[in-house]
Amino acid sequence: MSAEETAWDAAVGRGLAFLHGALGPAGLPSARPGTDPELRTPLTGADARRRLLVGHGVDLGFDPDREGLSAMWGLALLRPDAQRPEERALVAALAEQVARHREPGRHRYRLFPPGVPFAADTGSTALALSGLARHGLLAADDQDFLVRELLDTQIGPDDGPIPAYWEDTDRTASHGRRYDAVIAADVLFALHLPGTAGRLPHPAGEATLRYVQQHLAGPRTGTRYYASPEAFLHAAARASTLLPALAAPARRAIEHITTQFADTALELALLVLAGEYTGAGADLPGLRRRLADAQLPDGSWPAAGFFRTGSVPLHFGSPHLTTLFAVRALRPETPPGR
Repeated sequence: MSAEETAWDAAVGRGLAFLHGALGPAGLPSARPGTDPELRTPLTGADARRRLLVGHGVDLGFDPDREGLSAMWGLALLRPDAQRPEERALVAALAEQVARHREPGRHRYRLFPPGVPFAADTGSTALALSGLARHGLLAADDQDFLVRELLDTQIGPDDGPIPAYWEDTDRTASHGRRYDAVIAADVLFALHLPGTAGRLPHPAGEATLRYVQQHLAGPRTGTRYYASPEAFLHAAARASTLLPALAAPARRAIEHITTQFADTALELALLVLAGEYTGAGADLPGLRRRLADAQLPDGSWPAAGFFRTGSVPLHFGSPHLTTLFAVRALRPETPPGR
């Protein structure tokens, strides 16, 4: 291990200690909402709800402060063969936290827990599936049911990609369906995990693949639910480790990345992972150096907006979520499909 890699490993240890120290009875703290993508002013759920009501005339109907996506990403990013006891404790706590976001009696997961008036979504379900499967916490039957549930979202005459919400199959034509390229890429990754491919090829999967390919060929932009272009590059690159059809276009989209890209530590981590997943010729050592230098004295990395609501201007992020991505980015792994 080089001196630089030793320093990165020390940064990882501090990051894991920060995350472990943040665990409470409910697991990791929820990502905080804010009205700007950089999350310069994080809000409580109650404050965010009040600000939307006063400024936009929209009442969410609940305080958005118990999201589960951070815990799902934690399972998807932390190592299943962890040697550090604090990492094993994190995995156990996050698995319990994710379980609380499963819709009762259904093979679906939700961004906010049951009881909150917010529909179950395919992105949370796909991410929960991939995270639980990564740690061997999902029975084969449950994995098959989740895959079937994801594929069954494509109902109707449009033959389009898998939408973000099951409820969209019941919406009127005037509302239409909601799509997102990051969610589509995360769904593709989940559908192609070992043990799930028996239900493929499938028209819903093929349409979703085309949708991601089209987004890769377009301009570098964010998506409906993810403001940062880096979030899509990361999702597409991750999916490409299991889908050969995405490998070349994802690599081309990332080849031009340099250390000048990314404005936040979160975006740096996403770019590092995208480069690692695709084997692209990006300056990964330079990006990792910048990422390690951005670590704060308490072992965390700064919060930044990662995901957002689609109809109202709320961005969600936290130092815990950024730190999960940073820890993974500073510990290279061999992608599953390579």
